Amino acid sequence: MSWMLSSVGGFVDAIYNNQVKNTVRRAMPFIYNRVDDLYRFIHAWVPNLYGELDENYWRERGYVLSDTDTDLSPELTPQESGEGGETTEEGKARNQDGDDISELTRESWELIKAPYVKLYAILKTSSTSADSEQTQDPEVLSMSEELRRALYANSAVSLDNDIIIPDLVGTTEILSDEHREHLCRHLPARAEGYLWTLVFSTSQNGFSLNSMYRKMGKIESPILLVIEDTEGNVFGALTSCALHVSDHFYGTGESLLFRFTPRFQAFNWTGDNLYFIKGNNESLAIGAGDGKFGLWLDGDLYQGRTQSCSTYGNEPLAPHEDFVVKTLECWAFI
Repeated sequence: MSWMLSSVGGFVDAIYNNQVKNTVRRAMPFIYNRVDDLYRFIHAWVPNLYGELDENYWRERGYVLSDTDTDLSPELTPQESGEGGETTEEGKARNQDGDDISELTRESWELIKAPYVKLYAILKTSSTSADSEQTQDPEVLSMSEELRRALYANSAVSLDNDIIIPDLVGTTEILSDEHREHLCRHLPARAEGYLWTLVFSTSQNGFSLNSMYRKMGKIESPILLVIEDTEGNVFGALTSCALHVSDHFYGTGESLLFRFTPRFQAFNWTGDNLYFIKGNNESLAIGAGDGKFGLWLDGDLYQGRTQSCSTYGNEPLAPHEDFVVKTLECWAFI
């Protein structure tokens, strides 16, 4: 009997932990995706924080070891952190080889730590700003806007200056190399480096929203939805997950809207609401607020509408709010 209870308890714990993990992934996509990058960087350059290090092994592989310590919270002085003004022997040893780190390493570290430093500064000052009774300056961003920018503005940062455009699996009738280069700079981290695979096209699969849902039934990837209307305008959306029928809005802040007319613009999540994606058998809506939709398509994928919406703070994606679809393509990163 006790064995059965133990087995059942372990099974329940496993399900609970998995649900918690998935919830965290959906709620904090940026932090979840960047933690591994941050860990790998720190593990490579500050190995003393993660156990014993075989120095001879890494020297034989051509690495130059450095004990330099980079503080994620540079605003704190030793006096503020409670460590006093004394400099320990360990601290002296860390600083002796500080100049040995290359400029590339310094630049890479600054790119990776930037959003975390920004988030730290916001959280540090939030308690004092909440108690202030001073009238907020119009130029000062709200707390939610600051957090949104800190978490998502650097999500597309790459350590490489040159953008490598992945190959396409499938034929596109809309996207040029220039289109793809612009879009590559705004992909979420978990989509970077993957092939762009065509999963649905009105030219190949017909003008049917339900057919599009079926094509994405087993896909676990962000989706790039690209539209060319009958006037030659190209625009669309990047959704954080595959599109499906739902009674409520779904998705995360990785989603965005974009347009190429008159010039390329990407409209990221503003943080004002969570109306990312909602679809049924008769229509699909991406972004909403005050009765307006950032991008709306009918069940035939023929007629659409684009308006300014509070989810993405976007301008209409086409010159006219109502448009007729010429071609629609959906790409997955797999």
